[in-house]
Amino acid sequence: MIIKRNNKKLAEGKYLGKFSLGLIFRRKLKHEAYVLESLTESIWSSTLHTFFVFKELDIIWLNRDYKIVDMLEAAPRFKWSLAPKEKAKYVIEASNGFIKKHRLKNGQKLKIS
Repeated sequence: MIIKRNNKKLAEGKYLGKFSLGLIFRRKLKHEAYVLESLTESIWSSTLHTFFVFKELDIIWLNRDYKIVDMLEAAPRFKWSLAPKEKAKYVIEASNGFIKKHRLKNGQKLKIS
C-alpha cells in the first residue's frame, strides 16, 4: 500500500483492515505507516487507544474522501481514548515524526492505493 499527496509518494505502508488491533503489542514497526479502516465514518468508530503501544506514534484521521480531518503528533502511550475532532473513516498510525517530515496539514487530501 502506498500513501501519496499530490501524486508524491509519502510512504509505503500496510493496510491493517477493519477491526484491527493496529500496533498494539508490536515493538518494532516494519513499515512507516499503517492504515486502519472504520466500518462507518464517525468520531466514535475512529476513536482509538494506545494501551500496549510501546512507541509514540503520529495519528492521522481521514474522512471517506481521504481528506485529513485531524492529526496528533507523538500520541501519548497508554492513553485510554484518542478521538478525532471530526468524523473519520480511516486512521493512519505512523512513525513518530511522520506529520512533520511530510508537512501534513488539516484539509490536505491523501491518496491510498
